[in-house]
Amino acid sequence: MINEGDKGALVEEWVELANGCICCTVKHSLVQALEQLVQRKERLDHILLETTGLANPAPLASVLWLDEQLESEVKLDSIVTVVDAKNLRFQLDEHRGSSSFPEAYFQIAFADIIILNKVDLVSVESSGALEELEVEIHNINSLAEIIHSVRCQVDLSKILNRQAYDTARATQLEALLEESRSLSTKKLHDSDVRTICICETRMINLDKTRIWLEEILWEKKYDMDVYRCKGVLSVQNSDQLHTLQAVKELYEIVPSRKWEKEEKRINKIVFIGHNLKEDILINSFRDRATC
Repeated sequence: MINEGDKGALVEEWVELANGCICCTVKHSLVQALEQLVQRKERLDHILLETTGLANPAPLASVLWLDEQLESEVKLDSIVTVVDAKNLRFQLDEHRGSSSFPEAYFQIAFADIIILNKVDLVSVESSGALEELEVEIHNINSLAEIIHSVRCQVDLSKILNRQAYDTARATQLEALLEESRSLSTKKLHDSDVRTICICETRMINLDKTRIWLEEILWEKKYDMDVYRCKGVLSVQNSDQLHTLQAVKELYEIVPSRKWEKEEKRINKIVFIGHNLKEDILINSFRDRATC
């Protein structure tokens, strides 16, 4: 943590974790470290946790998102991934078609915001190269916002206080889902890491939907590995629009606002993951969750 000390000098302060890496440390060590930060400072605007370049962000997101010990003071705002525009394609092509995926896939798949860095080195090589990279990224994660940068110079307002995990911000989530619907990556092979958006006009039974989700996320019933999931739900016997968020096995469904009188009620769910099967997702949701 870097603070402003005497006469404007920057002073580094450290909170030590028992096992070193914040992605590998046991859960309570990370929680305790963050609580120490909160207790030592009268006011904290943001806490930035920087993982190593080889880290899978899923365990960290799971700890911070729904941890009851942190609920009142610290909340997960968003996951930001820095992508090397110069070398991304090489990293992805090297493992394309393989049963194993490099960390680049995971870091893109779990990201809410992607900083596409070194764009100056790509744009001079060929026209359309950056657009192709953006398509490549959105093929993996169509929900992520892409920000161009040179030497990682980014307006902080674009990456802080994004409230990506705030289920009450239904309007923002609906806009993301509407855009993602057109970006659903149907052209990719089922075994790739990709995005799928499913829609259903019939209302859902909330209990049945939870069972359906748990079969997919917990039991891996259809042999699909879901990394992220976001959606809006039209629930039977409720005038509330419900929002869905999931990170790996953890998920949350909560009411967020009332449906408008003239609004078309519809279910939209975006899945990001590996070995996703679109037909199975559509048909199983329709058969198992709807009324």
